[in-house]
Amino acid sequence: MTDAHVRFFDLDSVAVDDALLSDDERERVGRKVTPALKQRQAASFQCVRVTLGEVLGVAPWTLAFERRDGGKPALLGGGLHFNVSHSGGVGMLAWSPGELGVDVEKLIARPTDALAQEVLSAQELGLWHAMPQGDRQAWLTRAWTRKESTLKAVGAGLRIPPRTLELMAGADAGDPPTHAANGWALDLEGRRWRGVDWFDGVPEGYRAAVCVEVQ
Repeated sequence: MTDAHVRFFDLDSVAVDDALLSDDERERVGRKVTPALKQRQAASFQCVRVTLGEVLGVAPWTLAFERRDGGKPALLGGGLHFNVSHSGGVGMLAWSPGELGVDVEKLIARPTDALAQEVLSAQELGLWHAMPQGDRQAWLTRAWTRKESTLKAVGAGLRIPPRTLELMAGADAGDPPTHAANGWALDLEGRRWRGVDWFDGVPEGYRAAVCVEVQ
């Protein structure tokens, strides 16, 4: 996917400089209940600012953001789209000329049938039940990252239940997947989207996905 650029961050190791953050960002960091969560939230904000500032050639503290309906963050003034995700201490940031969404997730610790029913369509659930037990964890995690990245790209949040999206019917159980089995495409809310499982730079024990609007 050449129109999206992706970076991963170890949020626990970032040396946070509060001066780079906005008042709103510092207030949001302060609402976190543990030092580890405060660190990760502040590091995520900082990594977004520093990286996008580098891409745009501006000082990171000069960037201004807004939140659209559904809570999707965006740069004031446009010009570049971005999306961010984090799971544990891993942060993921992607940017592109068009709308996009990303998701990174640690391998689901307990891939239960109840969780699978929340994430998978009826057809996908049948495929999941038919595969060897040892393949289910990674496959279900991939399904979650595909659907979360797609919903974030659209800006729909969870008002569209993940189980209503059919994104895994052609995905084999291989990990990493082979040939075209690591991508998907769909029409959603009047727009065309395509996505891929993302493996380049993903830390061990995690899965990630990127979804972009087809221009």
